[in-house]
Amino acid sequence: MNKIPIKLFDSEEHPAVYPIKKGTAYKWHSKGKFPNLIYKVAGVLIFDLDEYEKMSKMAQKSNIKRGNRIFSPLTKG
Repeated sequence: MNKIPIKLFDSEEHPAVYPIKKGTAYKWHSKGKFPNLIYKVAGVLIFDLDEYEKMSKMAQKSNIKRGNRIFSPLTKG
């Protein structure tokens, strides 16, 4: 379980690089974007790194599939 409180994103105590900025996370949550990725627990906004990784892999597969579809006519014949 890789769940990180958003308030730690800009913290000097936790200098890790996160995939999105703190402000973006708050904006996405307020707009209801990606509810499985960013959610509130007991008043604390949480970012789920496992869900982010899953979404990234799905996007990568989709892009590869799209690339194969676009370039396959070029490779035939």
